[in-house]
Amino acid sequence: MTQQEFPERRVSRGFDLASLGFSSNLVNSIDKSVAAFPRLNVAPFTTVSNWESGDGVTASIIHNLNSTLTWNKATHTVRFGFDWRNLRENRNRFPTSASPDLAFSSAFTRGPLDTSPPPQVGGEIAAFLLGIPGGNMAVNASYAERNSIYGFYVQDDYKFSKKLTLNLGLRYEVESATTERYNRAVRNFDQTTPNPVDAQARAQYAQSPIPELPASQFRALGGLTFVNAGGNPRGYWQTAKGNLMPRFGLAYQIDTKTVLRAGYGFYTAPLGTLYTNTEPAGFSLATPIQATLDNGLTYIATLANPLPSGLTQPAGPAGGLLTNIGQSVNAFPLRRKNPYAQRWSFGLQRTLAGGFLLEASYVGNRSTRLNVLRNLNFTPAQYLSTSATRDQAAINFLGQNFPNPLRGTNPIFGVNTTRGSLLRPFPQFGNVNVYEPIGYAWYHSLQMRLEKRLSRGFTTQLSYTWSKNMEASEMLNDQDITPSEVISGLDRTNRLTSSGIWELPFGKGRRWGSDSHAALRAILGGWQLNGAMQYQSGPPLGFGNAIFNGDLGNVVRPRGERSVDSWFNLNAGFERNNALQLGSNLRRFPIRFSGIRGPIQARWDFGLIRNFTFNDKWRLQFRAETFNAANFANLAGPNTGVTSGAFGTITGQDPPRSWQGALKLTF
Repeated sequence: MTQQEFPERRVSRGFDLASLGFSSNLVNSIDKSVAAFPRLNVAPFTTVSNWESGDGVTASIIHNLNSTLTWNKATHTVRFGFDWRNLRENRNRFPTSASPDLAFSSAFTRGPLDTSPPPQVGGEIAAFLLGIPGGNMAVNASYAERNSIYGFYVQDDYKFSKKLTLNLGLRYEVESATTERYNRAVRNFDQTTPNPVDAQARAQYAQSPIPELPASQFRALGGLTFVNAGGNPRGYWQTAKGNLMPRFGLAYQIDTKTVLRAGYGFYTAPLGTLYTNTEPAGFSLATPIQATLDNGLTYIATLANPLPSGLTQPAGPAGGLLTNIGQSVNAFPLRRKNPYAQRWSFGLQRTLAGGFLLEASYVGNRSTRLNVLRNLNFTPAQYLSTSATRDQAAINFLGQNFPNPLRGTNPIFGVNTTRGSLLRPFPQFGNVNVYEPIGYAWYHSLQMRLEKRLSRGFTTQLSYTWSKNMEASEMLNDQDITPSEVISGLDRTNRLTSSGIWELPFGKGRRWGSDSHAALRAILGGWQLNGAMQYQSGPPLGFGNAIFNGDLGNVVRPRGERSVDSWFNLNAGFERNNALQLGSNLRRFPIRFSGIRGPIQARWDFGLIRNFTFNDKWRLQFRAETFNAANFANLAGPNTGVTSGAFGTITGQDPPRSWQGALKLTF
């Protein structure tokens, strides 16, 4: 069976799930008008069916009110202002998933031990053929979020002398906490209060503790808290105050043709709906499809009835610290801080003969307090392997099964669990992800621009940027204290752009045809040709937690040897044997590499425009446009999964050359 024989199906609403043999309790739990063919994820094949969990309609609205008062006095122009922004995001969602999301893994088709590596290929297919399902099905909640930002500013444009002008400004902002109209939101993750299952879990753990964790130290602490419940306010977090943002700029005229410009600014980013509760915990809940609760001795879920106990209904704040127990949860810190960026520039502008303007500038940026999604529920680092090769002993050690002290507290827990799970600080949950303001990024660039000012119906500009963009916004290991410093995924070392407009020199008032017959002038005159070009370096690539035994300099193929079938050197030193991959280890392999990049991006776009005016009321515009006119193959990034059969290949690209025509009548 090839990938082409297992294609992605288009969404068909109102699908009869009973026709596939699903049980009546599953079929009846889904609104028949939105039911769709189930999503099937069986690696290495393409996912079947592409519906989105919850679907629905999302609307984002920004209300803005601002006012400015200007005061002129001698060489000063002072502006005082107020700026109010109200951000709203509403999403109306279907109450349940359109169908089960079935994912088949090799968890029960590996061997001989459950800590053995999965087979290179076929494990997922075997699980599918055996009818051992995984995945989930969700109950979804709609949401209506909002928050407001209040800004006050003052700026003085001070003409210090005939040659020097200074711009001095200060802005102050207060951002309210985000709220949800019906209080469908998590407030925080409480890390210290005993969970309701704590007492029973501690008693059961004491019956068979592991040597690494004495019974007196085992706890099941923490859980989610909710807005407008248990004494909490309606806001997701505390109001962000104290955001002072100074600004400074200068322009100095060196001579009649040369100007020096410099500036510095401090800018904050809104917290707003930057991380919206698209899956409001406690109000939306994905019930996991668990094939077995006793490590495969018996199976309780089948393809016909993947959820024998039905969908678990969200409890909302009534669930208290038990909300989403046994699953991963997301939360925010109570004291969120606005990310901020410091930007500065220094450059020269000079006018040249022929109406040209040349500009060269150094532009820099430093972003601080970026949000980093950090998992607080990790196995302590001292139990993880530091070996550069697969450490089966460490994998077996952490993967060894023990009686689950949480058994019987909730149906989601099985009879056994692993040593690694018992060593985590919140064993009753999966990942506990919290957005922490510990990230940062920095950017340096040389920016050059050549502009031909409009004359004789022609203008154009050419810009070139040489830059480097670094970031620390991802954790290499959950156990790390700070994020990893690495080249940014947004880095494009070289970027060249150009655009222009040419009013064709035909017709009335033009170079040619000005004295021709009126009918001919009407046909030939008034045409405008515009174009845009862009070229940029490819993105940096990463390979996950891979084993590499070789010289990284050999990974990149010479330009003439790269192809969609082999973008980089597959035999440079990557360990591709699935049985030898790392597990239960501290990662040391970087997230991305500056010197290993994907394909470049380049394109030319052109447009031809003609405006016809019949009288003062009627106007007709004709547009003919072509995109990617040179039909350049803008390839997608290569597959970087070292154990994938498609490793190093490229299977996608941007659209080829296309044409578009339009007529617009205005009256």
